[in-house]
Amino acid sequence: MAEPADFHFLVVPHTHWDREWYLPFETFRLRLGAVVDGVLDTLERDPSFTSFTLDGQAIVLEDYVEVRPDNEERLRTLLAAGRLEAGPSYVLPDEILVGGESLVRNLLLGRRVCLRFGVEPSRAGYMPDSFGHPAQLPQILAGFGIRTFLFSRGMGDQLDDVGVVFRWRAGASDVVACQMLPHYDNFARLTWYDDAEERVRGIVERFGDRVRAAGGDTILLANGSDHLPVEPELPGILNGLEQALGAELRIGRYEEFQPSGEGLAVYEGELVGSRLQNVLRGVNSARIYLKQANEHAERRLLSIETAAALRTLREGEPFPADDLRLAWRDLLRNHPHDSICGCSCDEVHRDMLVRYEQLGRTLDFVEREALGVGGALVNTLPYRRRRAVDGQLVELEGFTGARPEPLVVDEAPPDLERIAGLVSFEDEPDVGDLYTFCPSGTTVSASLISSRQDGNSLVLEHELPEIRIETTLRAVPGLDRVEVTSVVSNEASDHRLRVLIRSDAGVDEVGAESQFAVVRRPLAPPPQRAEWVEPPVATAHTLGAVALGPLVLLTKGLPEYEASADGLRLTLLRCVGMISRPSGLPTRPLSAGPDIATPDGQCRGRHVFEYALRFDGDELSNAALVRASQDYRADFLRGDPFAPPLVLGGDIVFSCLKGAEDSNGLVLRVFNPNDEPESLTLSVPARRIRLDEEADADGGRELAPGEIATFLVLEEYY
Repeated sequence: MAEPADFHFLVVPHTHWDREWYLPFETFRLRLGAVVDGVLDTLERDPSFTSFTLDGQAIVLEDYVEVRPDNEERLRTLLAAGRLEAGPSYVLPDEILVGGESLVRNLLLGRRVCLRFGVEPSRAGYMPDSFGHPAQLPQILAGFGIRTFLFSRGMGDQLDDVGVVFRWRAGASDVVACQMLPHYDNFARLTWYDDAEERVRGIVERFGDRVRAAGGDTILLANGSDHLPVEPELPGILNGLEQALGAELRIGRYEEFQPSGEGLAVYEGELVGSRLQNVLRGVNSARIYLKQANEHAERRLLSIETAAALRTLREGEPFPADDLRLAWRDLLRNHPHDSICGCSCDEVHRDMLVRYEQLGRTLDFVEREALGVGGALVNTLPYRRRRAVDGQLVELEGFTGARPEPLVVDEAPPDLERIAGLVSFEDEPDVGDLYTFCPSGTTVSASLISSRQDGNSLVLEHELPEIRIETTLRAVPGLDRVEVTSVVSNEASDHRLRVLIRSDAGVDEVGAESQFAVVRRPLAPPPQRAEWVEPPVATAHTLGAVALGPLVLLTKGLPEYEASADGLRLTLLRCVGMISRPSGLPTRPLSAGPDIATPDGQCRGRHVFEYALRFDGDELSNAALVRASQDYRADFLRGDPFAPPLVLGGDIVFSCLKGAEDSNGLVLRVFNPNDEPESLTLSVPARRIRLDEEADADGGRELAPGEIATFLVLEEYY
């Protein structure tokens, strides 16, 4: 049995700062001023209190100087001296509900803000409170030179296979992943409870052997938690503990915790388990309207950014980097895990809708500048695409602006009556909260009360108690999907409404679009090897596409699905009225937050949901599946006509075309979600660079399985 004297202890004083949660942003921002005041006072007064970590998000620096502008120089001085640790992220997002590009831009902006305050961002991938982590996160972190990942939530039964320190791999990249033992507050509130020695002995007893099994001799102690102030008495407490335990305890920063990756077990895949901590993925379906607003904003921002880059390529006009960086900043401010997840007080989420509206106004301006007013249709994806525009089918080449003639397609539309027979709606009581679904009672199927044909569309009306649903299935000859719109009038409370698309594919796994990847998940998860803090759930998340054998479901801002032997269930609404129920839910024994009423979380009123169906999923590569998802979600824009200034090809996926961070050239990013290498063809010379754009990278035009590739197109090439 391990003893405290067998280890060194790195103690990281910190505060975890939720910008908005059970109180609105303005209240927490004022509290932040008082907390950081205390940190500055303590560090300046006591040189033995060597450092303090301002969470893993650089936005804390911006927020503090807004409320304490006269203290900016004090802040900068301590940052420059290494006494304060900040970044590497701009905000601490929910990593699963936002797109892959948003995760990259979050780190790019976090770095920029840190440098503006005169300090390099932390080299630790400190993401303590995110509700799970996507499979490609190691490659994203490694692309920023970050080699250590510190996390609290997400560990499942991998614990038995890889331990608490392991190499987490994505593609050809990996980071050393370190489970916090067991949470980011394992050494908090010492001066409140006077149990520091017992706390250390308990951590060593529970996890010491696992740390030694990973070849480690240092245990990380996190002295802080949500919104907690600094504990000035910490150095004195540690001096007393060193004598009592016979071990070294020193104050430091998270980036100083750098375990060696030598000989560690390797894990590949997402981290969404809840064996040690609640993972709370019921947030996928809380306040769906926020997820829809975010998907629309991300999609529009990326499209306009691409249009601006195409204009730079063909006309040599400067790329509007500052305007678009401002737009990304405003979008990212809606991505913190308590914000986009929908698990905050109602005021927070009303504010978010205002921010999305304000972002839309910014994008209106940038769009006019980037596209002009020529009246042509503009395709901001690099693939040839067809869409129905003003009732007519048109086709555009990739990265093109044109006025195409309508296509005449000599083929019969799909049988909508047959497809309608696959679609039904289910509703069930939910006594959970914004974090967690908890069923109570019987699932009820909606009654079909009318059906009518309207040209190439079939309109269905369904009814449930206090719920009416009008669904339009639209089939356009020449399009490879059936587009569906469900308009729901909801006056019911405490329930979950889902649409079921039936399938008898007979497969045992489902493919779901994730950040820079398609994740394969079993229909039936393996049995638990031990008791979990929060039982696993049947639902999972997608960024837009789900494939169950031949059945493909494409969505716009509807991230929660459940796959089973009888088909795919897509959550349209989950309506509850409290941030967190007290402890004791069957689906989540421990509470997750305060029991504050959230009447807006009942989502009453009219909602419009868009999704589409294809029936060729077993013929699509992973890359083709993601391209189909992009094609469905991204509308043609309108602007001046132009020939494609850039042509790319290969069974890969386009991610972005943007201005370089140093303003010299344009950056193209693509990825390969397939299980085999794929070659990129590109019509302009470009060189491979690292994800953070700070250095050149190895590799040419061939992308390994799962690889994200970033290229710099230099100014002299256009």
